[in-house]
Amino acid sequence: MGAVSRFETLTIRNVLIQERTETFISDLRRLVQLLDVDIEIEEKCTGIFDLMNSDCSVSQKLRARRENLIATISRLEATLVADDR
Repeated sequence: MGAVSRFETLTIRNVLIQERTETFISDLRRLVQLLDVDIEIEEKCTGIFDLMNSDCSVSQKLRARRENLIATISRLEATLVADDR
């Protein structure tokens, strides 16, 4: 077995990082789906569907978390696209 060049090592590391990032994105998408279900359940249980209603704080927090996850997914996907160039 020959020695692995520095370039090959960096290439392997980049591939592993990309694979881990793709897995992380997949996990985050699953969390978004779970939050969607939680939001729907919360709204049905409380009967409050108006986000402007002050009694809707749990649903608002869930939606804020969901939006943060979606933004994180977008940023991670952008880094994957940038790395492919």
